[in-house]
Amino acid sequence: MVEFRKKTLIQDLMPEAIEYLKKQQVRFTTITENQADQASRINSKAMVLRSFIRTEKGMYEIKVQDKELYKYTQKLMRDIFQMRITDIDTKNRIITAERPEKGIVLDIIEILGVKYNLSIVL
Repeated sequence: MVEFRKKTLIQDLMPEAIEYLKKQQVRFTTITENQADQASRINSKAMVLRSFIRTEKGMYEIKVQDKELYKYTQKLMRDIFQMRITDIDTKNRIITAERPEKGIVLDIIEILGVKYNLSIVL
């Protein structure tokens, strides 16, 4: 018998990520959507977390933006964090990656906050 996966709505998890970073005492800055491009261009240590959502397929997806769309950032997401890169927007310098475990993605966001000057779009 064929069993179909139940559909779920896209769920915004940014407030949960902010709460997690505060609990872990990781420094970050909250910015607006309009400030994201400018914040990502400050220097090579600047990283912007544009979104953190649960997709319709049940995967946990983050979108990050950096200064130059560095190859290292892609390697970090793909090889070190073992996330599946679903989209690379070269014009806006945004990398979209996903992983099925929420706890691991929260840990990845924490590592980004420790390694980079993290800004979070609200």
